Amino acid sequence: MGQALTHQMIAREAALMLVQENPVVKNVNTDRKVEFGEEVNGYKKGDTVRIKVPPVPVVFDGSVFANGGSAPLAQETEVALTLDTQKHVALTFGAKEKTLDLSDFRERFLRPAMNSLGAVVNADLLTRMKNQTPNVVGTWGTIPATRTTYRNASSTLDRFLAPTDNRSIHFTSDANDALAEANATLFHSKQELEAEFDKNAVGMFANLQFYTQQSIPVHTNGAGTGYVTNGAAQTGALLAVDTGTGAVTKGSVITIAGVNAVNPLTGEDIGRPRAFVVTADFAGGAGNIAISPAIVQNTTSQRGNVTALPADGAAVTIFGTASQSKAQNLAFHKDAFAVAFAPLPVLASCEGYTATINGISVRVMTFGDGYQDKEHTRIDVLYGESGVRTDHAARVTQ
Repeated sequence: MGQALTHQMIAREAALMLVQENPVVKNVNTDRKVEFGEEVNGYKKGDTVRIKVPPVPVVFDGSVFANGGSAPLAQETEVALTLDTQKHVALTFGAKEKTLDLSDFRERFLRPAMNSLGAVVNADLLTRMKNQTPNVVGTWGTIPATRTTYRNASSTLDRFLAPTDNRSIHFTSDANDALAEANATLFHSKQELEAEFDKNAVGMFANLQFYTQQSIPVHTNGAGTGYVTNGAAQTGALLAVDTGTGAVTKGSVITIAGVNAVNPLTGEDIGRPRAFVVTADFAGGAGNIAISPAIVQNTTSQRGNVTALPADGAAVTIFGTASQSKAQNLAFHKDAFAVAFAPLPVLASCEGYTATINGISVRVMTFGDGYQDKEHTRIDVLYGESGVRTDHAARVTQ
């Protein structure tokens, strides 16, 4: 007879699977020990922490301090990360299954459960990240079949000064097929044996580690068209518009005529429109469209993100075709987003264990059903996600 399985053994195996086999989780920053601390039983759904974002210093010319003016405050900004999502898989097994060897139990019961849980978490995170990413490359309605589009994605991250390491791109099987067919030798710049333990790791190109995904988010544009700005010199995260008609959906990407992006360090015009992502559904007509990032004009004393504030009546362009849905592949640096998996407590009258590996916490908990004379086990994760440096990400439309 094999050694009886314990909740600790199962929880540790489950957490390890989520760390090693979930390509999104392992490619975003999950190290939030400073914000969450080390407490095991202190978190519940709805709790919020603040994630610190270091400032971008302004560089001045000459020997006179701040060119004779006031230096900007060297102050960190913050983004909120709320533990708003709890997901679990349910298992029912008895004494016979508990005597299985860990390797047998892992393959027969735990791996299928964690594959399902991991796939749902994957899809949820990718959708959230897509809805926070303003930058987009590619042609709406065309599956990229050349290297150029993926180089453009990497170049977009370069322009916003994302580090060149720890970058990944998550793309559809269709996009993989189109690229691989046209570029049979593309993914052979490093030892492919490294990918054998990560079944959907395709390879490396343009500083991007490629992963095929079956849960790439699809974005649906609203019917919105013909919008122009209502008022000059607008700043902030609300854009007043009039004249246009039709809905603008959350996650849509817009640009504003005459408003270009700037180099995050030098403040120079990069010669491309500043992209904004819509952060809430807009019903249509005159009103305020919620956008990210907030509009901040670059000046000699303030490092902003646009060359100029919008003029009154400036045309607002919505990327893509109205009322169409297209997959949005996603390239990003590891620190573009923060994901936190908080440890859940084992409830009273239950048996269980919460394991944390590389910042990923998984709870395994068993409880009895006296009415049905059964024992049930659930595997839970509690997590939240927030954009931290969303310009260090780019959507690749298809």
